[in-house]
Amino acid sequence: MKNNSLMIVFFAFLLIIIGGGLFVILNKDPAGSAANTFNTVAEKVTKPLPTDTQESGPEDNLVPVGWKAYSNADLKFSINYPKAVYTQQGACEKVGSGDTASYRHKVALVPIKIFEQVDGIFIYPEYRYELSDSKVVDNVSYFGSCEKVTTALNWLTSSQKSWNIIAKSVPTKEDLETFVKSKFGSGCSVGTMTSTAVNSKVYDVKIQGDGLELGESKCGINYIYVLKYVPDAKMVYAYDIGQAYSFAKDIGGTEYYDDEMNKSFQPIF
Repeated sequence: MKNNSLMIVFFAFLLIIIGGGLFVILNKDPAGSAANTFNTVAEKVTKPLPTDTQESGPEDNLVPVGWKAYSNADLKFSINYPKAVYTQQGACEKVGSGDTASYRHKVALVPIKIFEQVDGIFIYPEYRYELSDSKVVDNVSYFGSCEKVTTALNWLTSSQKSWNIIAKSVPTKEDLETFVKSKFGSGCSVGTMTSTAVNSKVYDVKIQGDGLELGESKCGINYIYVLKYVPDAKMVYAYDIGQAYSFAKDIGGTEYYDDEMNKSFQPIF
């Protein structure tokens, strides 16, 4: 009887061991517990944490601080321009008192905007202030009001020449000659062409005049101009910087952005 009891206990113990082993085998993850633990930790470590700070993209690294980049795939060029400049008509203030009280222009910082045309763009301040309600006392003009005027493309096309970038297709050098005459005057022609230091496939073109005095010449250029020819793209680009620089860096107008803008101009081809 005692032997039978021992046998029953032995078989019960054996069943417990076998059952436990089967449970472990059936519930074992094929990848192994160590691998699962590593993947979980790695996911938690490598997953980026949410942040309110917006990271700068590739374009931000290419454009200087305080500047914007403009690119036109149809006209095949790009240029950088300042976000804002100081202008003489950036604001106005009332000065004086009594009969001599008058609004006067005040230099202020104004945002710059691109105004697009079919064959080019204007780069110009977004707005200006205009004086009105004028009267003249002892040959001095006084203004009773000052109004903010938003810049419009039709106003630019009729009254503004500086920083109007024109892009034209010129399949041949004869077409380039035709463009020069139509843009600068019938007495003008293509002069020397020099490849630029930045890109040997882009040429700075000098205009050759007709040799006549300014009053008689049909190629009367008395302002700073830029003329770039890209034979591979069959494009020509022209714009006037003007008789003086346009975009002031400081309130006193001692430094300007124009040269930096001009150097940033790049054809796309």
